[in-house]
Amino acid sequence: MKRLVLTALFMLFILTGCVYDRGIILFSNQPITASNVPTEEHTFNAGERIYYLFIAPKKMDNKYIRVQVFKYKDNAVVRTKDFRLMKDERYYHSDYFVFHEAGIYLMQVFSTDDLQHPLSVGEFHIK
Repeated sequence: MKRLVLTALFMLFILTGCVYDRGIILFSNQPITASNVPTEEHTFNAGERIYYLFIAPKKMDNKYIRVQVFKYKDNAVVRTKDFRLMKDERYYHSDYFVFHEAGIYLMQVFSTDDLQHPLSVGEFHIK
C-alpha cells in the first residue's frame, strides 16, 4: 500500500504541477491501485461500491481519523465513521462505501483531535 500512496502522490505532482498543502481524496468504482489512480471518478450509480483513498499532506500524529459524508439536498450527515490508523498508515486511508439514493455528496476527513477543520474534502455524485 505504501507503493500505491507514493505512486499516487507522484502522479498527482506530475498532473497538477504543484505541491498541495491539504490532503486529497480520490474516488473510483474499482479498488484503487497504482494503475487506476489517474482515472479518478466523481459520478457513480446507486448501489455501486465507491472506493476512496485519502492521502494526507504529511504524516498524521493522531491515531484516529473521522470520515464523514454529507448529502447536499438534505443538508444532513448520512455517514460518519472513525478509523484507527496503524503506524504505516499515517499518510493515507482507503476503504469503500455504498449509497442507494441519487444526489450530490461531500466527503470530509478529520483528525479526531480537530473536528472543526477537515484534513480534506471531496465531492461525488450518485445517479
